[in-house]
Amino acid sequence: MITSQKQLLAAKEKVKILKESIITEQKKNKPEVLKLATVGQIEELISEIESEINEYELLKNNKSSEIQIFSLEDLMNAPIKYRIAKGMTIEDFARKVHIHSRQIARYELDHYHNATTDTLLKILVCLDVKISGMVKL
Repeated sequence: MITSQKQLLAAKEKVKILKESIITEQKKNKPEVLKLATVGQIEELISEIESEINEYELLKNNKSSEIQIFSLEDLMNAPIKYRIAKGMTIEDFARKVHIHSRQIARYELDHYHNATTDTLLKILVCLDVKISGMVKL
């Protein structure tokens, strides 16, 4: 998940390099099956990065007041998505949730998997997040 403008620029540069490498790979003197396999892997990686770029840009330009949550993983990423959608820096976000900005940065690095349940709940309460959904049996 891309969480900053700096990461966005790096991801776009990576896509550019990968697209150029496809051209280079096709010119190499290798069996066609190896070329296809290599190009296929590069194209898959490009697709993954472009998906992350699209997600970040959609969040950044979000005019909605909702972020969809379909899994526990989505819930763990909700604070990051909230921050991006609201156009907040880590420092702004940290002040809002009353947690030091360095700690928020550490949480974001691990997509809040290193945060306790109590901490995640505290953050969600500070953000006045409302969650609705269902558990399928």
